[in-house]
Amino acid sequence: MGLHALGDSGWLFKASGWSSEGKLQLILRLRRILELNPFPEIVDIVSSFDTIAVQFNPADGQKVIEHLTSLHLDDASDQQTLGGQTITIPVVYGGDHNSDLQSLADTKNLTISELIALHRDTEFTVAAIGFSPGFPYLQGLPPELHQPRHASPRKVPAGSVAIAGDQAGIYPFASQGGWHVIGHTDQTLFDPNRENPSLLQPGDKVRFEEVQTLQEPRPAPPEPEPLLDGITVIEPGALTSVQDHGRWGRQHFGVSPGGAADPVLASIANRLVGNPDEAAVIECTMTGAVLQFDTDVRVAWVGWADESSGKPHEFKAGTQLDLRSRMCHLRGYIAVAGGIDVPKILGSRATDLRAVLGGHQGRTLQAGDTLPIGKESSAAVSEKWHVSWPHPDGKVIEIRYLPGMQTNWFTEESHRLFSGSYYEITPTSDRTGTRLNGYKLKLNEPREMVSQPVIFGSIQVPPNGQPIVLMSERQTIGGYPQIGHVISADIPKLARAWPGTQVHFREVDLEEARHAWDELQRDLGILNVGLMMKLQEP
Repeated sequence: MGLHALGDSGWLFKASGWSSEGKLQLILRLRRILELNPFPEIVDIVSSFDTIAVQFNPADGQKVIEHLTSLHLDDASDQQTLGGQTITIPVVYGGDHNSDLQSLADTKNLTISELIALHRDTEFTVAAIGFSPGFPYLQGLPPELHQPRHASPRKVPAGSVAIAGDQAGIYPFASQGGWHVIGHTDQTLFDPNRENPSLLQPGDKVRFEEVQTLQEPRPAPPEPEPLLDGITVIEPGALTSVQDHGRWGRQHFGVSPGGAADPVLASIANRLVGNPDEAAVIECTMTGAVLQFDTDVRVAWVGWADESSGKPHEFKAGTQLDLRSRMCHLRGYIAVAGGIDVPKILGSRATDLRAVLGGHQGRTLQAGDTLPIGKESSAAVSEKWHVSWPHPDGKVIEIRYLPGMQTNWFTEESHRLFSGSYYEITPTSDRTGTRLNGYKLKLNEPREMVSQPVIFGSIQVPPNGQPIVLMSERQTIGGYPQIGHVISADIPKLARAWPGTQVHFREVDLEEARHAWDELQRDLGILNVGLMMKLQEP
């Protein structure tokens, strides 16, 4: 077992020298120790097949490593694993749900009855929850059913029971997937309104029960009545959503932290109207929105190129704000005194677009939507405030990174060109990841990777060799090699950068990464001092 830095905001344990079942049992024991010894600086614990990560604010890395050292985690191999619960999942095999049952049986030279029996009569172990909220990676698939995933993903219905490689799984939501669908279940694997949102947890046992029919799905709850006072969306812009600082502490359910892609700009917008940094704001991408205020409000926006950006403004009820003017950053933020008061889901108001969760009905804003406004704080605000920082970084940016867990998998030439050449941000980038185009990174030899925890800034390299930097709405675990991790202080640069921006990567050590984070926090502190000085001017 070894301890490794997961960028500057995580420590990762990796089990080695055991069978796959033995590694998982060791990880489950480590997880149990961490849960029994909570530490306030640890914001998330994420486990996978043979790894477990603790995540934290970059400023707290030393405190966390001292806490982990005090727990004597190396002794975990001598402890007994606590058994999880056993859950039976009803499944209708085959059917009209994009089923691959017949084709898979033909490929494996089995009858459909034989294939069903192999799957149905196996007791699986939940090795990890990830990909999407509540999605279980199930260990124990009989070798006779091992099959590579489809070459291209396709739309998979919610409740699909599927297999791929040496694993089984169940899709909690309709999504793109490359696994072979062999059946369907009516079990609700993830419900954010339950005390334990995910039906399954790592270490649980799963058995499948063949049934002939499933229960009819429950009708969707009625749409809430429209608000009388708030913010009405007249035109939403290209991609606009409600975001805050994220849904932390839920990654063990497979829930992405999400939140503002650029938490620095979101915090500045909030400070300009007297909100706490974590208050919910409106995030705009590429183009701004047209909003109508149905009550008197104080508003500020950052990320636009005109002089009105970076200032607090007072608007009377009935006034419209048109922010379709040119943006200087890819993303901009609109804050309203009191914050956007949509309901909290799992501790956050952020919109998770992949999971259709939180924010306003779990989706981007549309014309006609009405957003509630929270109670305004008593914090003093000055009309003299004007913030133009941070300035646009230009068409070429330097991004610092720390080595990843699989950095040694890549050829020497790949390392040389990754740091010595330029990559271009592509238009396919989104809140999940910044996708880059440039020199194709190559492995020393073909290798398959077991999925491991990822963080904000992990640089994954898929089979096409083009890096993807994981952003705020990333998955919780990933199965692509990680050549590095962008340091936390530089992630906002990527969130602001337009497609076509050239990116130059520079490797640094953990000390420089922490120093850069401290500098960013110092700059935010100086901003606060400057605002207070303006407030005291006659």
